[in-house]
Amino acid sequence: MTRIHILAVLALLFIIGVDGFAPFGFVGAPNSQHTHRVYSKVARGVGFIRRRGVGFVGLNGVLRDEEEENDKELQNILDSSEQASSGSTSGSTTIPTKVPSVGDPQTRQKVEYSIDSIMKELKAINQEGTRKYCILGTRHCSYLHQQIIELLSYALILSGNHVFTSGAGGTNAAAIRGGLRADEKMLTVVLPQSLKFQSSESQLLLSQVTNLITNPQNDDLTLDAASRLCNSELLSQTDQLICFAFHDSGTVIEASREAKVLDKVVTVLYLD
Repeated sequence: MTRIHILAVLALLFIIGVDGFAPFGFVGAPNSQHTHRVYSKVARGVGFIRRRGVGFVGLNGVLRDEEEENDKELQNILDSSEQASSGSTSGSTTIPTKVPSVGDPQTRQKVEYSIDSIMKELKAINQEGTRKYCILGTRHCSYLHQQIIELLSYALILSGNHVFTSGAGGTNAAAIRGGLRADEKMLTVVLPQSLKFQSSESQLLLSQVTNLITNPQNDDLTLDAASRLCNSELLSQTDQLICFAFHDSGTVIEASREAKVLDKVVTVLYLD
């Protein structure tokens, strides 16, 4: 007997002897309650012995050795691992040279620059003297944007330029306030209709403007149609257009397109 067999037998004897039986003394009637408890002890002992790597056959105490089977399984595992290692060392490793295609890379859009547009921009940068700027934009303008527009109008006039704008609130009102702070003589406001169509707040602000032009002939038109005519008049008197608009500001964006057709320098600043 090997040591593992001896341990298995001692474990069975210990389990059976817990109820006061002598070693190898669990012979009794098969249907007796006492023998049934002994067999239960033996059955639990089978699980214990199997966890230790030893098999148990029958309830007559005969033990079956599983060492040979375990040795065979272990030898098979070792042989398979040796074959795998020898195959990996002797075989050549193949490195893939073709990478699967994932699509063409994004191409950079070509921007065409004409000589006329480049010369126009250089002329606008290097030109000395006063220029006429038209500032137009949406009336739905935040307080911060109004401060920026007011500062822009103020700086343009202090630099010796003339600022043109229209009525209503928002962008145009901010341009008017900045022009009044700098020099009211360098500020011109063109209204799309008569002064009476402006709000009371706008009328109070426009009362400080020296160069105020009204268009009473457009009083019968809608505000949208009158504003388009007013913007065309402003573009005809200025050199450069600065717009503050949203992407759905139809009247202002249309004015920027018209200015480009008239070969004006156009700057559009979107607020959304």
